Amino acid sequence: MTVQLNLGALPDSKYAAQLQKSPSPARLPAALEREFIRDSLGAQRLIVRFACTLALLLLLLRTAELAAAGALLADPLRAAALGAVALGSVALAWLAFSRAYLRLYLPIAHWLVPLRSALLAAEVVMLACGGQPLMMMLLPLLLVGPLFFLGLPFRAGLLSAALAFLLALATAIALHLPPAMLLGGSGLLFATLLISVLAARVNERRARREFLERRLLGELAQQDALTWTKNRLVFDETLGRLWSQAASAARSLAIGLIDIDDFKAYNDRYGHQAGDAALRRAAQAIERCARRPLDLVARYGGEEFGVILFDTDRAGAAAMAEAMRCAVESLAIEHDTSRCGEVLTISVGVAVLQPSAGRNAYGALQLADETLYQAKSKGRNRIEVRDETEHGLLVTAEFS
Repeated sequence: MTVQLNLGALPDSKYAAQLQKSPSPARLPAALEREFIRDSLGAQRLIVRFACTLALLLLLLRTAELAAAGALLADPLRAAALGAVALGSVALAWLAFSRAYLRLYLPIAHWLVPLRSALLAAEVVMLACGGQPLMMMLLPLLLVGPLFFLGLPFRAGLLSAALAFLLALATAIALHLPPAMLLGGSGLLFATLLISVLAARVNERRARREFLERRLLGELAQQDALTWTKNRLVFDETLGRLWSQAASAARSLAIGLIDIDDFKAYNDRYGHQAGDAALRRAAQAIERCARRPLDLVARYGGEEFGVILFDTDRAGAAAMAEAMRCAVESLAIEHDTSRCGEVLTISVGVAVLQPSAGRNAYGALQLADETLYQAKSKGRNRIEVRDETEHGLLVTAEFS
């Protein structure tokens, strides 16, 4: 999947900025890297569950076999190492199936997987030196697993695979593995490690690029293509969600509608390209005034914008609306056919109310619409604010 876009024309998009900087990044900025790792971990959960469960079952079978043969009683240090590996494997398998998976799995796996892989590598070599050479076939799995099947980021997977390789080699040397087997086995193991590392690196770079592209496409689906504010669909969804949230939390909600004054006359006078540019600049000026986490500015239609302000009283809503009016006026965009000045201006109508079971969000939106009409009828380039004490003034009587 390749996004064919002019990435430089997408303002305020961290995903577009990163793709423009590096289409296949080796590492992302810290906040994006955390977002990518969480996304990747969620996508790999089924594989992680299978790998952790299979590893645990094989380990328990091997431990039971050694216990039955009395090997663990004869070697307490080996028994302690296998016990630690078994406990780590139980913890990883439990986390893979728990609700805390996204929150706790990686912080714990960062430590447990390298330790478990290294101890298991030593155990496999000891078994090979003890008369079971076929056990050496398990060593490549201890290198490949952390890089591809256990949900670890590349660096953690590389650390785990490298430790397993080094401890296997050290154990083989300490136990005097025959030179031919030592050289052949270590050479094959190193080749496996090298190929796996290169493949994992390429795979993770591709995964980062695809992550950025998916997020960018999701972002584009919510944006108005001209002004880069949110679109009408997002406005409607957010209005319903914040209305319910405000009702549950007994908080007020301010809903504003903004209209660019005499915009048809502006287009007739300066042309539609100039109109598009003016609309974009006005949208950006309005959006800069609403920066709280739950604030929303969206293109409502044509030259009209919708604003939602959560937990804002009448005074706060009036101050925000006036800041938006001043921000657009201060752009000083020439508009010599305007009926209310020589520069581009806006009119703002805001409804501030307390959502409740007896009221609905779209009735409140109608109140904002009629408040905007009031602002325009009083001469434009002004704000008007109504609250629930004035809902009876609605001409349509849709607000109840």
